Amino acid sequence: MADSEPKCPECGIEGIDFFGSRRSLQTSKSNEPWFFVIHCTSCGHVYAVIPKHVFAETRTRVVISETEET
Repeated sequence: MADSEPKCPECGIEGIDFFGSRRSLQTSKSNEPWFFVIHCTSCGHVYAVIPKHVFAETRTRVVISETEET
């Protein structure tokens, strides 16, 4: 089976070199983008929007076993 290059469904251009990404203008307080837009650099067709910034719980959770030691 021969290797195949990705092909844009809009303009038909082939090759991974025509994939681009852009950061969102919106950012978190730590200047991380909220998402990236993956697009064709030839015609601008959008392949995907990928979230980047994730809200995470910042406190540490401690799990204590309920079994008694003797």
